[in-house]
Amino acid sequence: MLHFKRYNALEENLVFIHERSEMDDYRNQKRQKMRARRRRAQRIKMTGMCIATLIVFIFMVFLAISNLSKIKKNVTLEAGSEINIKDFLKKENADAKFVTDVSQINTGNIGSHEIVVKVGKKEYTSKLTIEDTKAPTAKANDVTVNKDGQIEANQFVTDIKDATKVDVSFKDKPDVSKDGESEVIIVLTDEGKNQKEVKAKLTVVSDSQPPVIEGVKDITAYIGETVSYKKDVTVTDNMDQNPTLDIDNSKVNLNKAGTYEVVYTATDSAGNTSSASSKITIKEKPKGYVDKEDVYALAQKVVDQITNDSMTDMEKAFAIYRWTKTNIGYTGTSNKDSWTIGAYQAFTKKSGDCFNYYAAAKAMLDVCGIQNVDIVKSDTSHSAHYWSLINLGDGWYHFDATPRKGGGNFFMLTDAELAAYSTKHKNSHIFDSSLYPERATVSVQDKINYAKGTINK
Repeated sequence: MLHFKRYNALEENLVFIHERSEMDDYRNQKRQKMRARRRRAQRIKMTGMCIATLIVFIFMVFLAISNLSKIKKNVTLEAGSEINIKDFLKKENADAKFVTDVSQINTGNIGSHEIVVKVGKKEYTSKLTIEDTKAPTAKANDVTVNKDGQIEANQFVTDIKDATKVDVSFKDKPDVSKDGESEVIIVLTDEGKNQKEVKAKLTVVSDSQPPVIEGVKDITAYIGETVSYKKDVTVTDNMDQNPTLDIDNSKVNLNKAGTYEVVYTATDSAGNTSSASSKITIKEKPKGYVDKEDVYALAQKVVDQITNDSMTDMEKAFAIYRWTKTNIGYTGTSNKDSWTIGAYQAFTKKSGDCFNYYAAAKAMLDVCGIQNVDIVKSDTSHSAHYWSLINLGDGWYHFDATPRKGGGNFFMLTDAELAAYSTKHKNSHIFDSSLYPERATVSVQDKINYAKGTINK
C-alpha cells in the first residue's frame, strides 16, 4: 500500500512536471510572438517615419528648385509679336525688368536670343525663341503681258502680309509664247517655311499699242535756273507698267536766251514707241526777279502757321486754299514776268490778281510736297486767267483760290464741275485739256465744308 501511494505520488509529480513544461513552452512561444509583433511594429513605425522624412525631403527639394529661378527658362513667341516682360515671369506680380535691350531684337526674324531679366536684386537668364507658324497672305493680281515678254512672280500678287520675309515664286512658270489666257499659281514662302498658294490670271497678247505721254508742255525759265523736264509728265501703257521715258534736251542752252526744242520718247516692253515735243524758252531775268528759295522761305512761314503734321494732304491743301483766298486783296494787276515775282508780291504786299493768287498757292503747295500743275486760260478774248491742278493721290483736280464776282468755290473740282461754272460766267475757265494730265471725274465736294473750313471725315 505504501508502495502504491509512493507510485501515485511519483506519477502525479511527473504529470505536474510535464504540464509545467508545456506551460513554460506556451509562455515562451507567447513571449516570442509578442516580441516579434513589437519588432514588426517598430519596423513599420520606422519605415513610416522614413517615408515621411523622404516625402518632406522631396518636397523641400522641389521648393528649392522652383524658387531657384523666378523666370521661365524657355519662352517661345510667334514672329511679329511684342516682347513682354510678363511672358518671362512665373509670377505676374513680380518686380521685374529687362536687362537685355529687347528693343534691338527684330521679332520679324526667327531665331533664338539670350534674355537677361532682373527680378528684385537678382538677375536670371532665359532663352527666347521666335518662331513663324503662320502662312503669309496676299491678294491675286491678274497680269496682261506682251507675247514673249518678261514676267516676274511678284507681279501676280499684291498686299503681301506676313511677320517675316516672304519669297514669291511660280509653282510652274507660265508660257508667254502664245496668245491667250491661263491660270498662274504663285507660291508664297515665309522664313518659317510656311506656304500659301495664290491663283491669278495671265493674259498673253501681241502688243502693238504705243505708250501715251501726258503733261508735256512748253516751259519758260530764266538764265541760270535749273529746269525739271519731267515735272508733271506721265507715261502710261496698256500693258507695260513701267515704260521708259527718254528726254532729248541736248539742244537746250540754259545760259543763253532763246527758244529750244525738247523731245520726249516713251518705249514699252514690246518695243512700241511714242514721242512728244515741247519748247523751252530761256529769258533774261526780269527786273525785280526773285529766286525760288526766297519765295519758298516766305511760303514755309505761312504753311507752318496754317498746317500741322497730323493733317492729311487734303486738309493741308484746303488750308492753303482758304489762306490764299482770304489773305490776298484783289487789285486786278500784277507783274507776270515770273511766278516767283507774283508769289513774292502776294506774300509781302498781300495784294494782286489771279496770277498772284495762283503763284502764292503754287509756292505753298510745293513746300508741302503736293503735286501741282500750272493752268493758263486758253481763251483770253474776255480776260486772262491762271489756276492750278493738284493731285492728292486720287487723280488731278482743279484748284483756284482767286475770289470771283460771281462767287463760288473752286477747291478740287472736276472738269464737269468747273465747266458748269465757266459756261455761266463768260467762259471763265476755258483751257486746252490736251496739254494737261487726265483729270479725275469723281466729285469730292461732299467731303468739303466750305462754311466751317473743314474736311468731312
